[in-house]
Amino acid sequence: MAKIINIVLLIVFVILVLDFTIQNHIRVSVKLFGFQSIKLPISVIVYIAILIGILIALIYHFYSVYKIKKDFKKADKNEQI
Repeated sequence: MAKIINIVLLIVFVILVLDFTIQNHIRVSVKLFGFQSIKLPISVIVYIAILIGILIALIYHFYSVYKIKKDFKKADKNEQI
């Protein structure tokens, strides 16, 4: 049953992404710090921004997990002494 729900949710997500892409096909250029990008569809710019956000969140997550594990090891080492 869970597999069917996952497939249905995937299909709905793909339909929403395709609809967003079709409706936002107008090409724009982005200016940032005086630099201007090539003209890309708005949907591509949004997807790139989402991917950059996901990468930043993953890096922060892995750093936080590393720091927590390091603190636990340090606390465990202090308890053994």
